[in-house]
Amino acid sequence: MARFPRNKLKTSFFHVMTQGINKSYIFDIPKDIKYYISTMYKLKKEHKIKIIAYCIMNNHTHMLIESKEIQELSKYMQRLNTKYAKYYNDKYERVGYVFRDRYKSEGIYSEKQLYSCIKYIYDNPVKAHICTKASEYPYSNYHKINVELTDDYEFMDVDKNIEDICNNVIKSFLQNNNIDLIDLENNKIKLNELITLLKENYNISFRKMAKELNLNREKIRRIYMNSVTKDEALENTRF
Repeated sequence: MARFPRNKLKTSFFHVMTQGINKSYIFDIPKDIKYYISTMYKLKKEHKIKIIAYCIMNNHTHMLIESKEIQELSKYMQRLNTKYAKYYNDKYERVGYVFRDRYKSEGIYSEKQLYSCIKYIYDNPVKAHICTKASEYPYSNYHKINVELTDDYEFMDVDKNIEDICNNVIKSFLQNNNIDLIDLENNKIKLNELITLLKENYNISFRKMAKELNLNREKIRRIYMNSVTKDEALENTRF
């Protein structure tokens, strides 16, 4: 039986992004945007996910989703984008991909990071100079949150490549845990958490991890494989 990825850091919140193929404006008409949003909400109950925040831009989307099972999140996003791609191709009499690659996602691991992500999502049209206030943009579920929203965290962007993603995840992890790379190397528990996060949530290669963490690739692979073995043994003891 195939082993599904496990989220050992126990987060249920994910910042999810999709982008049009070749950065095309696949959400350039209000009717198309409304179809995507409507489909978002129609499918969410089937996959037991909750949409916390979203913002639909001309060529990409940002969503903050709560999902207890990462497999359900994956199924949800696949169905959502497949349905929209079919709608878009049929409407505009075209064939081929509508979205660029697979969707991107990153886990949210603290309340402060959660609110920062909400602000980041709602501020997208402001940063793009489409409007002056997040509340003015019609294609988000903006609402006032009675906490101070800050830019303390850097979140992934749709245009960032795998190296940028790896660097940002490491940076955020070190910040959240108030440690540096030297401390991390000597902290087996945190090092294991980070390696697992990079591999299972972002599918970062051991080679890339080794380069960014300045560690031996075989050491990283061994830490990860030992962790997988222990978890599988634990699962087998449960009734």
